[in-house]
Amino acid sequence: MKITLKNIAIATSLCSALVLTPVSFAGNDNSNHKGHHEKNQQQMSEKKLAKLTRKLGLSESQQADIKTLKAEEKAQMQTIKPAMKAFREQVKTLMSADSFDEQAFVQLQENNQDVFSAMALIKAKSKFAMKSVLTEEQLEKFSSMKHKRSRR
Repeated sequence: MKITLKNIAIATSLCSALVLTPVSFAGNDNSNHKGHHEKNQQQMSEKKLAKLTRKLGLSESQQADIKTLKAEEKAQMQTIKPAMKAFREQVKTLMSADSFDEQAFVQLQENNQDVFSAMALIKAKSKFAMKSVLTEEQLEKFSSMKHKRSRR
């Protein structure tokens, strides 16, 4: 008798969970999701700049230069964004198929190498330009910060 009562309790719990799960997601409105994401990225960017300012002792002009560099990098990345979005959609389509088509995936990667190269180039130029804004002392502190972070 205990076993059947226990089984009934488990079955009831599972059924309740299955029935109530869609209700808990019903209130989620993701229509403003993109706005929150951009706002969070902006806040994170500001926090990173504040941390760099605090740790490296950046001057006002250095802060302005770094903000300008980041804005330029963002503008350049916006030109690549549609291609990256299309790539992600194509990968999603390939991954949702019943069987994995390795040849199609390799072909997709090869077709998008120019986009990947352009993105890497933009990032490399931005990092190099940011380093040119820093003094020798700040560069040493910055590389030690990166080294500490990479050890984690």
